Amino acid sequence: MKKKEVVKLNSEAKKLVNFFLECLILRHTPRACSFYLKGPVKENIVEHLYFSTIIGWVLSKLEKVDENKIIKMCLIHDLVETRGGPRNIIMKFYKPIPNELKIIEEISKDHGLEIIQLEDLFNEYFQQKTKEAIVAKDADVLARMLLEKECLDLGNQKAKKWLDFSFKRLKTESAKKLGKFLIETDSDEWWLKIIEKYI
Repeated sequence: MKKKEVVKLNSEAKKLVNFFLECLILRHTPRACSFYLKGPVKENIVEHLYFSTIIGWVLSKLEKVDENKIIKMCLIHDLVETRGGPRNIIMKFYKPIPNELKIIEEISKDHGLEIIQLEDLFNEYFQQKTKEAIVAKDADVLARMLLEKECLDLGNQKAKKWLDFSFKRLKTESAKKLGKFLIETDSDEWWLKIIEKYI
């Protein structure tokens, strides 16, 4: 391998490592909805992305759409918060909204992320015009509902208002059905059934 090629490979690898380090910031960035939900459970953006991705994967099967694309959208949909900060539905009305498309473009260029088509995926999600983008957004909302449900179950009665509001934001039939059962289901039901089976 020529020296020029080695330098190029090293430069690309360094950019990718810097991207990983930028993503790491999301582990230390609280979800903005926590400000209004007022606990008792707190969640960072990485935790939210994990739940969104699992839910998106399931929804992609239920809605019969491209699971690969949805999983990727769910993984990156809050990536702009590394540079634009956390924001929620209330803040969007008052706080200057960061230019999310510009942030994604910069992240992609700064870290050489053309190889994973980051901009294309984020733009599709942001515009909400395709079935995959709508399903990924429903996964985002259902992940938020998991947090709201947990807070409600732990005694925060105000969380019920947020849970009901989030439910109204769901678009697909599969997400609405899952959201309805999430609201109605006892959070301890799954593990109680396991115990009952073995005692």
